[in-house]
Amino acid sequence: MTLLEDYLKPVPTPPGVTSREIVRRAIEFDGPPRIPYSFIMPFESDFLELSVVKSLASEVPGEVPRPGLGEVYTDQWGVGWRVTGRGWDHAFDHPLKNLRNLNSYEFPDVAGPNQFVWAEPYIRRAQEVGKYVVGFDPIEMYERMRALMGFEELMVASYTQPEGLCGLLDRLTDLTVSVIEQWASIGGVDGYMTWEDWGLQTSLQMNVKTFQEFYKPRYARIVETAHRHGMRYFWHNCGYILDMMPDMIEIGVDVVQLDQPRLMGHQKLAERFGGRICFWNTVDIQWSTRGGVTDDDVRAEVADMVAGFDRFNGGLVARQYPQPWDIDLSYEHNMAIYEAFMENGCRL
Repeated sequence: MTLLEDYLKPVPTPPGVTSREIVRRAIEFDGPPRIPYSFIMPFESDFLELSVVKSLASEVPGEVPRPGLGEVYTDQWGVGWRVTGRGWDHAFDHPLKNLRNLNSYEFPDVAGPNQFVWAEPYIRRAQEVGKYVVGFDPIEMYERMRALMGFEELMVASYTQPEGLCGLLDRLTDLTVSVIEQWASIGGVDGYMTWEDWGLQTSLQMNVKTFQEFYKPRYARIVETAHRHGMRYFWHNCGYILDMMPDMIEIGVDVVQLDQPRLMGHQKLAERFGGRICFWNTVDIQWSTRGGVTDDDVRAEVADMVAGFDRFNGGLVARQYPQPWDIDLSYEHNMAIYEAFMENGCRL
């Protein structure tokens, strides 16, 4: 059996209740019979994440292999990258460093119908077995801007190029809205997920007022579009993002996916935001890979996390980091995470 076939298998649910219903109840604080989950070791999930399918399927259009370690390539956005050998490469050539070039810049066709037709058979199979289907964001607005402009230019653009910054944001927002509408046209997509990291280790990457002025209204439009088409909005967001969480909740973000929840503290997150937004957490990927952290420490961390969110009638989804090889997370720690989540709310 291939990994993709394995991923499409159903997981245990109570009689008459599907994985899709369990996830829905967790997101809506409606008393799920267990905590929904997405694990990679073993490969078991209540979800059908189309980003995962894309990485495993062979018939996705436009997918080309990356060159070897240390080599460079240019993507469809015109960004130059150097291969790192990890799940993410290093951008070094930024076509929109100067936003005066925006009017002549050609955006790639990332929202055309031909970009999505490959996914329909998988969506239908997921519906047959009752999984919760999550479409992916091929734009990832903030990450895309960082690649197109470069980090330094992006950080000062609100002061040095505010009109150009608004123009680029509007174009990427329009594209993102079109992508959501393409997923909606296929039907059967329950959620829409983006991966955009706004946090550093102790703060946001920019003043929260800058986020509120330039970015928040555009994200609000994107979230509203997802909701209008019957999709929940999922946002992976790493780092210390405590200051922007109230804004995320205000614009209607349904699920925040955290790979570093320990950075802000399980109890603090639960006390301030529990019952207002659903958390999709793994064990902190920086803490769990430190020397000296034992399997028992990992199990205690999971128990502490679940206990923090256990009073909201839902609002927690369990996860393993999907690329443990990129962070040197051991097989033993991964299995300890799985076993601890199963012992603390994921098993029926």
